[in-house]
Amino acid sequence: MERKYTAIVRKSKLEYVAVCLELNVTARGDDLADVEKNLRTAIELYQEDLKKHPETVSSPISTMEFIEFLKDTEPEWYKDAETGFILRPLEVHEVPAYA
Repeated sequence: MERKYTAIVRKSKLEYVAVCLELNVTARGDDLADVEKNLRTAIELYQEDLKKHPETVSSPISTMEFIEFLKDTEPEWYKDAETGFILRPLEVHEVPAYA
């Protein structure tokens, strides 16, 4: 059975960036399909490396690293917003499934 991982994808100014939360593995791509393919490849390579080097400790992304990821990929329009709020929205996009 294939394990499922959680990924967060953000669009930066020039590209899409993704991080796998469970493994703390990242990838980049020109579009969503590209970043997904690159993240899958990065996860596969990371898992192969873990098999070759079982002494390697794999850990999920830390809260501080995740916050840095979100800051580094923050859209330009967030940075200029003068709302007075401490919290900022996280963009979530869903792809509808059609039967």
